[in-house]
Amino acid sequence: MGPIQSLEDLISLVRRRLPLILTLLVVGGLISIYLAVSSPRVYEAAAVIQIDTPAIADTSSDASLPASRRVQLIEQRLMVRENLLQVIERHGLFADAPQLSESQRIAALRSSTRIESISAPGVTADSRMSLAAIVITSQAETSATAAALANDFADSVVNRDRENREGRIVEAQNYLTSEETRLNDAIAAHDRKVVEFSSQNEDSLPASQEYLQAELTQIAETETTLERDIMALQRDRLALEATSTGEDTRPAASLVQQIRSAEVELAQARRTLAPEHPEIARLEANLQLLQAGGANTGAVAVLRQTELIDSQLKQLAGQKLTLETRRIEIERARARAPQVGRELDGLAREQQRLQDRYAEISRQLAQVEAQQLLMKNDQAEQFVLLERAIAPEYPASSNRKKSAAFGMFASIALALGAAFILEFLNPVLRRSKQFEKAVGTRPIVSLPYRMSERDYRRRTRRRIYMAVLLVFGFFGALWLAGKIPGLPSPGVVSTPTDGLG
Repeated sequence: MGPIQSLEDLISLVRRRLPLILTLLVVGGLISIYLAVSSPRVYEAAAVIQIDTPAIADTSSDASLPASRRVQLIEQRLMVRENLLQVIERHGLFADAPQLSESQRIAALRSSTRIESISAPGVTADSRMSLAAIVITSQAETSATAAALANDFADSVVNRDRENREGRIVEAQNYLTSEETRLNDAIAAHDRKVVEFSSQNEDSLPASQEYLQAELTQIAETETTLERDIMALQRDRLALEATSTGEDTRPAASLVQQIRSAEVELAQARRTLAPEHPEIARLEANLQLLQAGGANTGAVAVLRQTELIDSQLKQLAGQKLTLETRRIEIERARARAPQVGRELDGLAREQQRLQDRYAEISRQLAQVEAQQLLMKNDQAEQFVLLERAIAPEYPASSNRKKSAAFGMFASIALALGAAFILEFLNPVLRRSKQFEKAVGTRPIVSLPYRMSERDYRRRTRRRIYMAVLLVFGFFGALWLAGKIPGLPSPGVVSTPTDGLG
């Protein structure tokens, strides 16, 4: 089991190896104290920014980004290389550390700065009012530098938030204004296109189909009437031709009868036909010839009547051709009506889409203008520096005490470990109980060890060495801690300007 088997063995070990243990404890303790006091002090300062949301501001119509998103964008812009280099130059950081590269300085400043968001209680994370405050914390080796850095970043957050929001509103306003103008021109051009298309396809429009159907009915009736009139004129012409080939003399009674018959036909025609109808004109001319003494004019009258009938037939044929042409046009237009209807529906949908887009752009532009007015009057959501950072009186909780305590425990462990190793390298039975446990037999006689003069001198030197060692360790600890007046500690920096100081 080894030479250490009981508490008495352990106490005996400590007494024998006490000079070694004290030496390691004193040296380890002094080293721990030196490392603790030589580590730089870290001061921490914090600035608080409040998210001010006035009651008159309508968050549902806020055209800006939510506060949490704005904080993320601002933090990203604050931590870029260019801005951090400006902060380092503005505050003269790392003046006593020229050996640090630019990337190392930026990394040190970035790691010593924290931007924390405080959520509003009782508000969902995706709400525009989810953020209540922002805490900016900076660490440095001097309290003044820590406060200056925190205030610098806080001012940057407040100023940049307003600048970013104003710039974003101006950009949105310019874009929406140009888009509104473009859509207005597009709507006007589309309206002209619809009018031109409607005028070019007037007969094929869905709204014209009922009228075209009525017109076709009227054309059919008119064509029937014209056919009837043409047939009547053709009969009259045949009768005149038959009369011109017979005797030219007719009794007076027959002439009077013809005049009366012509008057009756003219009266009937006037009751049924329009005054400008060709049939009425023919009957009036025939009546005038009969009254002028038809037998005396003879062949001349017949010739004039024949010419008049031919002229009327030509006019009626022209009217019939016009009606036929119009009927063909209507039929073609009705055949193209489905295609024209689809194209017109497409134009209507495009027009509605442009109008909806124009209405949406106008609504957004009105919101942006309202937001701009609120910002000018300081009535919009804004960041307010609620509490500026002040120089802390004491350094932040550091690892100095923990480092010193850990060093002392490590020294104790090292000292005891060294003593155990030496003891195991030289296993000696020093007491009767150890002998009995080792061989299983109790010794018959056990004589105590008698010290010689040499042993006494060695013990005296040990005691003197331990006393001097303890005194040296005590004064060394006071010196390292800076507790001796007029004797500065080598671990305390006289001008703390290195690093972030």
